Amino acid sequence: MRIACVQYAPELGRVAQNAERVRALTASLKPDQVDLLVLPEMALTGYMFDSLEEISPLLENPYTGEGATSVLAADLARHLQCHVVAGFPERASPRALEELGSRGQHDARIAREKVTGLAHLPRIERQAFNAAMLVGPDGSLVKVFRKHFLYEADTTWADEGSGFEYLDVPGLGRICVAICMDLNPYTLESEFSRYELATYCEQHRIDCLVVPMNWLLPEDDIEAYQAQTSSSDPSLATINYWVARCMPLWMPGLCQPGHEGHTTYLVACNRTGVERDIVFAGSSSVIAFTYADRADLLGTTGARTEGTLVVHTA
Repeated sequence: MRIACVQYAPELGRVAQNAERVRALTASLKPDQVDLLVLPEMALTGYMFDSLEEISPLLENPYTGEGATSVLAADLARHLQCHVVAGFPERASPRALEELGSRGQHDARIAREKVTGLAHLPRIERQAFNAAMLVGPDGSLVKVFRKHFLYEADTTWADEGSGFEYLDVPGLGRICVAICMDLNPYTLESEFSRYELATYCEQHRIDCLVVPMNWLLPEDDIEAYQAQTSSSDPSLATINYWVARCMPLWMPGLCQPGHEGHTTYLVACNRTGVERDIVFAGSSSVIAFTYADRADLLGTTGARTEGTLVVHTA
């Protein structure tokens, strides 16, 4: 499988300019050169919105095909003849609300009464979602995935998606699309060893776990980030954390009998840059997890790199 991750620093609210930047960063790709192209979480809008009112003009209904992310993803998919995953802020259309809690979704949240801190719980229900679209090579919408576990910055405008999901896709295998915080423990309060997303992927023998991200740089790395003279250095602490959160996919003793030797590819497509004083980690990576064997970093970008990472998994 040939995977491409687009990493760049979108400007908050400048959707048209950001779309042109993505087009420029993917211009060197040729048709049939990649099977899967991934853009970051909220790929065209930026991330740090203070309220539903602020982000409302940028919300998209993916089922109409008219939003900026839908248009860009469809154009790229048709031109490159590949599948495209792109993050976007979704307006809660009637169809989106109908899909909440539908068959096949796995709700991995712990009971609300067990959550002592409210910072990662939604403040506004059923109005908007932090979502990612999967678009097919013909430009059509295949599926919308919604962020299940919210980060604090999401709670000012987004509601929780109702569960993890997967889809069997010709040419890609069994694919699960999750979004950034979904890789963390729920509300950062459930036990680290629950590995909610990775356990779900292991149990369902997922071939490709695609995670569009707006992952923040660890505070301990910020000074080194600011002192960097080269944009090619990744945040190793960030990559190591992603690997740790995927332990059920590679660590002996954490998987079901009969799953030995199965490989799951993690596609972590992050953004870079600084937005409202928040520093993002970049370091987009493709990692192969082979159960009872090892984790192999197949390719990565720098914490400050803008560009397209292309990795051949086999």
